[in-house]
Amino acid sequence: MTEAMEREWRLVAGALVVMAVIVLLDGVGWKIRDLTIDKPTRLELAVRCLTFEKNIHPVVPAGSPLADSAKQGSFRAVVEGNDVTVALAANEDEATKLVGYYRQLGGSLSGRLEQRAKVVYLWLQRSSPTQRQTMYDCQY
Repeated sequence: MTEAMEREWRLVAGALVVMAVIVLLDGVGWKIRDLTIDKPTRLELAVRCLTFEKNIHPVVPAGSPLADSAKQGSFRAVVEGNDVTVALAANEDEATKLVGYYRQLGGSLSGRLEQRAKVVYLWLQRSSPTQRQTMYDCQY
């Protein structure tokens, strides 16, 4: 191998080392970013979805002491003329408790009160399938 070829191989090896360092630093930078950036909450995601995808403007918090007690937030919205209060529970047990409290206060609330996983919906009037689907589309 000639001296010129050895020099070229050293340059190629050096360039590969520099590229590996750049890729490593880029990966470290993205990992730091992921750890430090605030991820949106379920409440923020739901409000953003309703506002920008469904053209519905929720009010946060809901203004209902029971719904506002939900650990992950609450909001109120009007879907096709029907008011709905939404409570975002931290888990299904909390959501079940909220439903129980609503039933203690308001009776059966048949067709107006619904638990869907960790979300509790209380409609002002009996909800239609399209009203419910609008809310389900933005459930987080």
